[in-house]
Amino acid sequence: MKTIFADPTPRWVPFTAAAMIVVGVWVGGVWQDFNVAETTRIAVGLACILFVLIFFQGRYYWKGQVDHITATDGEYFEAVTSIWVGRGKRVAFGAHETRDWTATPSSSRKPGEPQKLSTISFTAKGQKLEMSFLNPTIVDLAGLSALNPDYFAKVQADYPTLVSVAG
Repeated sequence: MKTIFADPTPRWVPFTAAAMIVVGVWVGGVWQDFNVAETTRIAVGLACILFVLIFFQGRYYWKGQVDHITATDGEYFEAVTSIWVGRGKRVAFGAHETRDWTATPSSSRKPGEPQKLSTISFTAKGQKLEMSFLNPTIVDLAGLSALNPDYFAKVQADYPTLVSVAG
């Protein structure tokens, strides 16, 4: 199976942010001369709450954000969605099972520069999926074109800065 698109989520980011918050609360509590045991109990409770929030945010907020897409033979594909904790949802589909293709331009455009592509969303087997083109690690335009050749020809014409990226 060949990876034709990858935009992996840096899973360490929310955990680092949560750790910084917890450490900040603990240090702040100790600095303000609160009871160390009580401050530690509050910090541990906060860590548990933040972990649960990170878990649910990754499961319910990012329902269709694509982590990577692999191609088996150019006709059948598998998309894996992004989440913070655990394995993402796998959606296996054929090129003929996709519909509702939509390209969204980037909102950060400087005058005189060509428009950049932000995302491409589509539906596969009833699941809405979205590929982010802001900073992907792998983009195989030939492989992606097999999903919908006419659509990707139009996207490449509309977004001349879109190029293949080797991982």
